[in-house]
Amino acid sequence: MRRFLTVPLLMILLACQNLAAQDALDRIDAYRVPYQEFYLELMIKTFQNDKLDESALFHVYIRGDEQNLVLEKEGRNRDMKILYNEEKMWVQLPSARRPIRITPIQRLMGQASNGDVARVSYKNDYQAVKIGEEKIDGIPCDKLQLEAQKASATYQKIILYVRKEDYQPRKAEFYLLSGKHYKTAFYDAYQNVNGHPILSRMTIVDEIRPGQKTTFEYLDIREKSIPIKYFNKNYLIHVRDL
Repeated sequence: MRRFLTVPLLMILLACQNLAAQDALDRIDAYRVPYQEFYLELMIKTFQNDKLDESALFHVYIRGDEQNLVLEKEGRNRDMKILYNEEKMWVQLPSARRPIRITPIQRLMGQASNGDVARVSYKNDYQAVKIGEEKIDGIPCDKLQLEAQKASATYQKIILYVRKEDYQPRKAEFYLLSGKHYKTAFYDAYQNVNGHPILSRMTIVDEIRPGQKTTFEYLDIREKSIPIKYFNKNYLIHVRDL
């Protein structure tokens, strides 16, 4: 009898562990999503062997879980717009009359993919499983494996290290569909927003091309309501600022 109880008990324990890991994504997202609707100002810089190569300033507008709008305000592609709406993504180039379908994994600049800027939440795109524990810079962390649950997810797999005491993200490893580890993110700093620590600086290191890295600096984060008309691909050409 004892032998037959072992397997169901193990399944229950594994199910509970996976549920806890999935619930952890809500706590992890709280470090990136302070409001249901908000605006953030983002400076991205790319480096080659620690020498600045390129920089760009973006205004990002988030409306719920499935609607994000990105405007490039300064940089090589100034006035470019990226729209994510219900698992579809488009880019409106300044010289184009119509938006073009793109994917979240496509490169925006440096080591930054479109989805790194236009998607800020994990819980809607991934399923999490705890696969171990590890210290990052001496800090005890839970090691989570995030598997994509949607075709629109930016990455097929992410190995995410979160501080055990409060689930604050410390490091993430990003994998391609082929299984290749091609970049790593370090969550460098947090700032207080609405009484809660929110990510303020991140560095992405290229694991394929040595010496290349990209930094994200979140210069301003505040609650802002955005009219739904701005999340229509056919309206992108008319958007100047919000």
